[in-house]
Amino acid sequence: MSRAALFTFVGVAWCVRSLQSFADPEYTDPGTVSDWFAVLSFSVALFAVALALPLLAQYTGGGRAVVLVSLIPAAGAAIAGLSNILEDALQLEFAGLFYGVGAATTGLGLIAFTLAIAVTGRGRRRLLAAIPLATLIGLSLFESGGGVLVLAAWLVAAAIAVQAAQPTKAQAAPAST
Repeated sequence: MSRAALFTFVGVAWCVRSLQSFADPEYTDPGTVSDWFAVLSFSVALFAVALALPLLAQYTGGGRAVVLVSLIPAAGAAIAGLSNILEDALQLEFAGLFYGVGAATTGLGLIAFTLAIAVTGRGRRRLLAAIPLATLIGLSLFESGGGVLVLAAWLVAAAIAVQAAQPTKAQAAPAST
Protein backbone atom coordinates (compact mmCIF):
# COMPACT_ATOMS: atom_id res chain seq x y z
CA MET A 1 0.00 0.00 0.00
CA SER A 2 1.37 3.40 -0.90
CA ARG A 3 1.84 6.03 1.77
CA ALA A 4 -0.77 8.25 0.16
CA ALA A 5 -3.28 5.40 0.21
CA LEU A 6 -2.50 4.62 3.85
CA PHE A 7 -2.82 8.28 4.85
CA THR A 8 -6.15 8.50 3.01
CA PHE A 9 -7.31 5.29 4.70
CA VAL A 10 -6.47 6.72 8.13
CA GLY A 11 -8.65 9.75 7.50
CA VAL A 12 -11.52 7.81 5.96
CA ALA A 13 -11.48 5.18 8.73
CA TRP A 14 -11.67 7.81 11.47
CA CYS A 15 -14.31 9.81 9.64
CA VAL A 16 -16.54 6.79 9.03
CA ARG A 17 -16.17 5.54 12.61
CA SER A 18 -16.78 9.03 13.98
CA LEU A 19 -19.92 9.58 11.94
CA GLN A 20 -21.17 6.13 12.90
CA SER A 21 -21.20 7.31 16.52
CA PHE A 22 -24.36 9.28 15.70
CA ALA A 23 -26.13 5.91 15.31
CA ASP A 24 -25.30 5.28 19.00
CA PRO A 25 -23.81 1.80 18.63
CA GLU A 26 -23.46 -0.48 21.65
CA TYR A 27 -19.75 -1.14 21.32
CA THR A 28 -19.20 -2.37 24.89
CA ASP A 29 -21.59 -5.28 24.36
CA PRO A 30 -21.92 -5.65 20.59
CA GLY A 31 -24.98 -7.49 19.34
CA THR A 32 -25.87 -6.03 15.96
CA VAL A 33 -23.83 -5.60 12.81
CA SER A 34 -23.63 -1.88 13.55
CA ASP A 35 -22.29 -2.59 17.04
CA TRP A 36 -19.65 -4.97 15.73
CA PHE A 37 -18.70 -2.48 13.03
CA ALA A 38 -18.20 0.16 15.74
CA VAL A 39 -15.84 -2.11 17.70
CA LEU A 40 -13.84 -3.38 14.75
CA SER A 41 -13.66 -0.13 12.80
CA PHE A 42 -12.39 1.70 15.89
CA SER A 43 -9.56 -0.83 16.25
CA VAL A 44 -8.80 -0.75 12.53
CA ALA A 45 -8.59 3.05 12.66
CA LEU A 46 -6.22 2.85 15.63
CA PHE A 47 -4.02 0.30 13.84
CA ALA A 48 -3.99 2.47 10.70
CA VAL A 49 -2.86 5.56 12.60
CA ALA A 50 -0.21 3.44 14.33
CA LEU A 51 1.21 2.51 10.93
CA ALA A 52 0.91 5.99 9.46
CA LEU A 53 2.51 8.16 12.15
CA PRO A 54 6.12 6.95 11.64
CA LEU A 55 5.69 7.33 7.88
CA LEU A 56 4.43 10.87 8.33
CA ALA A 57 7.46 11.65 10.49
CA GLN A 58 9.73 10.98 7.53
CA TYR A 59 8.29 13.97 5.65
CA THR A 60 8.98 16.51 8.39
CA GLY A 61 12.69 17.02 7.86
CA GLY A 62 13.20 16.65 11.61
CA GLY A 63 15.40 13.60 11.27
CA ARG A 64 15.62 10.46 13.30
CA ALA A 65 14.52 12.11 16.55
CA VAL A 66 11.09 12.96 15.12
CA VAL A 67 10.68 9.42 13.76
CA LEU A 68 11.52 8.03 17.20
CA VAL A 69 9.03 10.37 18.90
CA SER A 70 6.36 9.26 16.40
CA LEU A 71 6.77 5.70 17.68
CA ILE A 72 5.28 6.73 21.05
CA PRO A 73 1.77 7.53 19.82
CA ALA A 74 2.06 4.74 17.25
CA ALA A 75 2.73 2.17 19.98
CA GLY A 76 -0.06 3.63 22.10
CA ALA A 77 -2.53 3.39 19.22
CA ALA A 78 -1.53 -0.22 18.51
CA ILE A 79 -1.96 -1.16 22.18
CA ALA A 80 -5.32 0.64 22.34
CA GLY A 81 -6.51 -1.04 19.14
CA LEU A 82 -5.65 -4.53 20.33
CA SER A 83 -7.02 -3.86 23.81
CA ASN A 84 -10.27 -2.57 22.31
CA ILE A 85 -10.77 -5.87 20.51
CA LEU A 86 -9.93 -7.87 23.62
CA GLU A 87 -12.17 -5.81 25.88
CA ASP A 88 -15.22 -5.13 23.73
CA ALA A 89 -15.27 -7.96 21.20
CA LEU A 90 -13.97 -10.78 23.38
CA GLN A 91 -15.38 -9.39 26.66
CA LEU A 92 -12.03 -9.61 28.49
CA GLU A 93 -12.47 -6.89 31.08
CA PHE A 94 -8.80 -6.74 32.13
CA ALA A 95 -7.98 -5.34 28.69
CA GLY A 96 -9.70 -2.09 29.67
CA LEU A 97 -6.63 -1.15 31.69
CA PHE A 98 -4.40 -1.70 28.67
CA TYR A 99 -6.79 0.29 26.52
CA GLY A 100 -6.53 3.19 28.97
CA VAL A 101 -2.74 3.03 28.94
CA GLY A 102 -2.69 2.83 25.14
CA ALA A 103 -5.13 5.71 24.71
CA ALA A 104 -3.21 7.90 27.18
CA THR A 105 0.08 7.06 25.48
CA THR A 106 -1.46 7.94 22.12
CA GLY A 107 -2.72 11.30 23.36
CA LEU A 108 0.47 12.30 25.14
CA GLY A 109 2.53 10.93 22.26
CA LEU A 110 0.59 13.01 19.73
CA ILE A 111 1.34 16.11 21.81
CA ALA A 112 5.05 15.20 21.89
CA PHE A 113 5.04 14.40 18.16
CA THR A 114 3.37 17.72 17.36
CA LEU A 115 5.96 19.61 19.39
CA ALA A 116 8.84 17.61 17.90
CA ILE A 117 7.74 18.50 14.37
CA ALA A 118 7.20 22.16 15.27
CA VAL A 119 10.62 22.46 16.89
CA THR A 120 12.79 20.34 14.61
CA GLY A 121 10.95 20.56 11.29
CA ARG A 122 12.62 22.54 8.57
CA GLY A 123 10.97 25.51 6.91
CA ARG A 124 7.40 24.98 5.82
CA ARG A 125 7.61 21.36 6.94
CA ARG A 126 6.94 22.64 10.46
CA LEU A 127 3.35 23.11 9.32
CA LEU A 128 3.07 19.31 9.26
CA ALA A 129 2.73 19.57 13.04
CA ALA A 130 -0.91 20.40 12.31
CA ILE A 131 -1.55 16.80 11.25
CA PRO A 132 -0.85 15.07 14.58
CA LEU A 133 -2.47 18.02 16.39
CA ALA A 134 -5.64 17.70 14.29
CA THR A 135 -5.52 13.95 14.86
CA LEU A 136 -5.38 14.47 18.62
CA ILE A 137 -8.29 16.91 18.55
CA GLY A 138 -10.29 14.68 16.22
CA LEU A 139 -9.71 11.58 18.32
CA SER A 140 -10.72 13.49 21.43
CA LEU A 141 -13.97 14.52 19.74
CA PHE A 142 -14.55 11.47 17.56
CA GLU A 143 -17.97 10.74 19.14
CA SER A 144 -19.03 14.25 18.05
CA GLY A 145 -17.84 14.09 14.45
CA GLY A 146 -14.16 14.79 15.15
CA GLY A 147 -13.26 12.20 12.55
CA VAL A 148 -14.06 14.78 9.88
CA LEU A 149 -11.09 16.84 11.15
CA VAL A 150 -8.90 13.72 11.11
CA LEU A 151 -10.00 13.08 7.51
CA ALA A 152 -9.04 16.61 6.45
CA ALA A 153 -5.64 16.39 8.14
CA TRP A 154 -4.74 13.02 6.67
CA LEU A 155 -5.91 14.02 3.19
CA VAL A 156 -3.33 16.81 3.42
CA ALA A 157 -0.75 14.18 4.42
CA ALA A 158 -1.80 12.06 1.43
CA ALA A 159 -1.40 15.03 -0.90
CA ILE A 160 2.09 15.62 0.48
CA ALA A 161 2.96 11.96 -0.06
CA VAL A 162 1.75 12.15 -3.66
CA GLN A 163 3.75 15.33 -4.25
CA ALA A 164 6.87 13.79 -2.71
CA ALA A 165 6.54 10.77 -4.99
CA GLN A 166 6.54 13.01 -8.09
CA PRO A 167 9.96 13.32 -9.70
CA THR A 168 11.43 16.81 -9.73
CA LYS A 169 12.30 18.48 -13.03
CA ALA A 170 15.95 17.58 -12.53
CA GLN A 171 15.09 13.93 -11.86
CA ALA A 172 12.71 13.77 -14.81
CA ALA A 173 15.16 15.32 -17.27
CA PRO A 174 17.00 12.82 -19.44
CA ALA A 175 20.69 12.52 -18.75
CA SER A 176 22.81 14.16 -21.42
CA THR A 177 25.61 12.16 -22.93
